[in-house]
Amino acid sequence: MRAALSVLALATGVLAGCGLDFDRYEPVDGGDDGTATDAAAHDASTDGAGNNDGPGPADGSDGAADAGADGPLTDVTSHDAADASEAGGPCGEPGEACCTGNACKGGGCCSGGTCSASGESPTNGMVCAGGSLVPCGGFIGGGQPCCQNATCGNKRCCVDGACVSMGQSCGSAGLGMCLNGSCGTCGSDGQTCCSGTSGGAGQASSFCTTSGEACGAGDKCTACGGAGQTCCDGDWCGAGACCDQTSRTCVSSGSACGGGQGTCTSGSCGNGTCGGMGQACCPGGVGCTAPFSACAASVCTGCGGDGEPCCPGTGGGLWCSAGEVCSKATNLCTACGASGAICCAGGVCKSGMPCTGPGTCP
Repeated sequence: MRAALSVLALATGVLAGCGLDFDRYEPVDGGDDGTATDAAAHDASTDGAGNNDGPGPADGSDGAADAGADGPLTDVTSHDAADASEAGGPCGEPGEACCTGNACKGGGCCSGGTCSASGESPTNGMVCAGGSLVPCGGFIGGGQPCCQNATCGNKRCCVDGACVSMGQSCGSAGLGMCLNGSCGTCGSDGQTCCSGTSGGAGQASSFCTTSGEACGAGDKCTACGGAGQTCCDGDWCGAGACCDQTSRTCVSSGSACGGGQGTCTSGSCGNGTCGGMGQACCPGGVGCTAPFSACAASVCTGCGGDGEPCCPGTGGGLWCSAGEVCSKATNLCTACGASGAICCAGGVCKSGMPCTGPGTCP
């Protein structure tokens, strides 16, 4: 147990260096007691005081909006940048300016004038879900959404974008019970990745349930997002690194990309000329290297959100954000888990009933 905790602490430290501060998801939590002191709720309730606590803009820019920790936020932007659509520039994709009316594509969220992808945490303790920034990582009267990179506090498990409390079912018989960030015998550091695909309707990638990990070499869960590490789900790499599709690893900015595609520059290979959002897909198998991007018609576009192209999966298959799964019929992300819909990754259905053939929920 001591050795396992040491490995988890090391993985946590690496991801914190990439802009995710795991300690803030559990500042006062002593357990899953369903109180308002649990996990991210305390974080969000104390936010808005002007502290710069994450990869997004200083919290002073979103002020009182962040203070509402107990419900969805419709918009955290108090001084959006000039709308790029009005100036004729690109807008709406992850990392681009928000479109008119603070709109973002694929269920993304407008924060500080910039679009965040569905499943992305532009500030610590908050995640973009269904077009709104909401508290994440905790367990208040039920599972909160996972923060970016499968992050949940207090050794909870992240399954289909929701935090599952210790000792609770991970949502399907195949996944078992959550214990120390692991669902049954899969999903934790060094364990086999949990199988995403069940049945024939969806094509979900294998996934990990422990905070800050993704499915890497040998179908094992490992720390993700740092230089030389596996790309996190959604092709996310920290500190401006590039997710090189030839190796599914993060290439630090200034280092050589695979396939002879020059160096990585702020998330783009080809010395900054390919792989970024709106840029041409890099040749040589490097593909799209920016977070939450996939190659469509030879151009890198947003992926993983509702109705968007599916992102390349870290463990085979294809990845979509919480509550979505990649449809074999369309290769687009579509809602999952409802009665008659495709089962979510891991064979999870919203009703708790077993996923039935061909991969649909009863």
